Amino acid sequence: MHEALVNRAYAIRDYLGKHLSADPATLYNFSITAAQWEAVRLLIDKGKGTPADDRRFADLTTVLRALSRRIGLGDELTDERGFLMLDPARIILDSWQEAAEGW
Repeated sequence: MHEALVNRAYAIRDYLGKHLSADPATLYNFSITAAQWEAVRLLIDKGKGTPADDRRFADLTTVLRALSRRIGLGDELTDERGFLMLDPARIILDSWQEAAEGW
């Protein structure tokens, strides 16, 4: 896995681990899936996605939503501005795209 995705997954896991009382293994799986989901989402948002990316995004969305429920975040994956739920970047950045570009 690309180092940037590993770093993003770590940041997600670190932040949520301090704010949720979730199973560490499930939180790990959520963070890895969330980082991959964001990467594919950004690719599609930039207009660089392929039909395979669309299918990958749909598959990742299904998995991420199930993991989100298991760690206590519910069915909504993003807030009204498009940030992942409880993403600390939402506090300092204007858009989820800006946050995703940062890693």
